[in-house]
This record gives sequence, C-alpha cells and structure tokens, in this order.
Amino acid sequence: MRGSKPKPTELKELQGTLQPCRTNPLEPKLKKKIENDTAPPKYLSERAKVHWRFVVANEGTFWLKQCDRAMLEQYCEIWAELIAAREEKKEVLKELATARKNLAEMIRCQAMEAARAWTKERDRLEDRERYLSNLIVKTIQPFKAVASELGLTPSSRSRVMATGEEPGNVDNKTLSLFGDDAIDECLEGLNYEGMMT
Repeated sequence: MRGSKPKPTELKELQGTLQPCRTNPLEPKLKKKIENDTAPPKYLSERAKVHWRFVVANEGTFWLKQCDRAMLEQYCEIWAELIAAREEKKEVLKELATARKNLAEMIRCQAMEAARAWTKERDRLEDRERYLSNLIVKTIQPFKAVASELGLTPSSRSRVMATGEEPGNVDNKTLSLFGDDAIDECLEGLNYEGMMT
C-alpha cells in the first residue's frame, strides 16, 4: 500500500521539507510560471473566467506552472458549477416555501383540486431541492481535491514557505537552513552504530 502522493521538489523546497535523500534527481524542472500568461482560456464559462482572474490576482499563483493550467481550469469550472447549484437551490427554496404556503391555504379553504396541483408542485420542488443538495455535496469533494493539488486550500497553503521579499522568492538565509551544509552540520557527531538490528 502506497503512502501519500509525492510532492514536487519545488513545493518541498518552499515548505522547507526538502531532503536530498528523498529527492528525485531526474524530476523534470519546469520554468514557465502561470503568472507569465494569466489570461483565462476563452472556452471557460464566464463565471469560471471570473474566478480564474480572482485566483491569479489574489491567491499567490507564483508556484503554479503553465502545465498546471488544466488543473486551474478544472478548479475554476468546478467552482462555477458549485456556485450555480447553490444559487439555483436558493431560488428553489423560495419557490418551495411559496408552494407549501399555497398548499396549506388550499387545504384550509378545502379547494381540493387546487390542493392537488400545489401538492404536485411542492413534490417537484422538493425533488429538485434534494437533487441540488446532493449535487453540491458531490461537487465539494472534487473541488477540494483539485484546490489542494494546486496549493489553494488553507492547509495546503500553510505548508508553503514564502519568506522572500516577493512571493515565492525565498531568501538565501532561509534556503541555507535547508541546504546540504546545514543538513551535514545537524548530522555531525551522530553515531548510529548499534542502533541498527
């Protein structure tokens, strides 16, 4: 059984968890950052384009590369679908409240034909509300998964260290804490003889 998914070296460096013994020396190095081309793709929905612009402007996408664009597209489209479902649910709940009120009034007035019609409408709206509630719950999980992959959740963001003057530019002093010399200095004098069985 495999453990957690491996993180890119650059992300480990930013988090301060980079260990030479656990680094893939053949890992591809991607240089072109997404901030060099921030325009949203034309084929995204309008709402997804709005979120794309928000993320690029406010979320610190300095660690996202051009090859991460597809993941960011997915993140923005899922967000757009989630918001659309929530807005529709809000409208359905308003209509449902009206249908229930009208149904109660028709029953009070003993207008059975009208009551049957309002019962049918209430049932239709309740079915739609249940569908939208389930859709929202099912959409949240992939949204969180993609956001986490991109480092756009509070927990994934909290593991990134950006201590330089500009976002993503970690100063040399901080990097030196995790360099080979610092690691050698920490390990100096440790004796593991007799500890291996």
